[in-house]
Amino acid sequence: MSPAVLNQFKDMTDKAIQVIVKKEAKNPVDYKKYYNFRTTTDLFEKDSSISGLKEAEFTSENASILEDVAIQGFDQTYEQQQVDIMFPMSHMTWKFGFKKRQLTAIGEQLIRALNRKKEKLAAERLTNGFSPSYTHQGVGGNSTIALTGGDALEPWTTAHTREDGGTNMNNVVYDGTTYSLPFDYAGYKAADRTASLMVDPRGNPDSAKLNMLVCKKGSSVHHKAMEILGSIKTNKISESNDNDGNAMGPFQIVDLEYLTKDAAWGMFDSSKAMSDTMGFQHIESESNNVDPVNIVTKTREMQFSAHTIFIQGFNDVTRSWVWSEGDEATT
Repeated sequence: MSPAVLNQFKDMTDKAIQVIVKKEAKNPVDYKKYYNFRTTTDLFEKDSSISGLKEAEFTSENASILEDVAIQGFDQTYEQQQVDIMFPMSHMTWKFGFKKRQLTAIGEQLIRALNRKKEKLAAERLTNGFSPSYTHQGVGGNSTIALTGGDALEPWTTAHTREDGGTNMNNVVYDGTTYSLPFDYAGYKAADRTASLMVDPRGNPDSAKLNMLVCKKGSSVHHKAMEILGSIKTNKISESNDNDGNAMGPFQIVDLEYLTKDAAWGMFDSSKAMSDTMGFQHIESESNNVDPVNIVTKTREMQFSAHTIFIQGFNDVTRSWVWSEGDEATT
């Protein structure tokens, strides 16, 4: 791309225009609210796990004690990826345009661009979580993003395999009859039911305590969630004339601007999901960095740039997350 030149910013040198302001989305940094964040100094990281044991057993007098050993968990490898942004401009554009108009906070724009990439990638992993991969549409081209975890399956499925080969696990919201319920009081109870059936690698009960709701900001789910929370505070059932008390506990809402589906929603147990052992991971070897301004000697072009190095992924979200497309069909 050619550097920005004065001809592209004629208003900056027009003395008839007294005020020029910068208009830019100031999106919040939300991915740390539902991704576990950690740093690394390695290009590759690999995590795994060791299971616990099954339950103890009765032993008859002088009989052999039941033996049991832990089993190896699934592995997942994370490879760091570099993300960059550059804003080149001619020296004249900088001197008589941006600097003259005091629009010199280029670093802030660069950092916001890096954060947008992180936010978009994080949310897309949820949106496309019923598939093993998806096509990420970047401004400079498309990339294929793998969405499989340690069990070689996508985040949301009814058939997550268990480390000991036991019965498969499901983390798609299910009330016993219908999958992917819409978010309402019945859907919230179905999510709780789904989480209550989770087990550890040896099949022992290991239910998730869902306390966080993820949805698109301003969506029908977002609005319904606020209504339900209002009912919970008064110990009433949302949109019901029953005299029964509310059965469900309060939750926190993570409303995301980068989710694209109005009806889709998910819930997670923050005590599990926001840890190195479970949940979505954001592993960063280099935080957002604004580089020194590079001046091309031959042309005096000024290159403002920034970069970051990170990877997002997961080994196990089966035991900490549930998800629904809200269409009463998707599995």
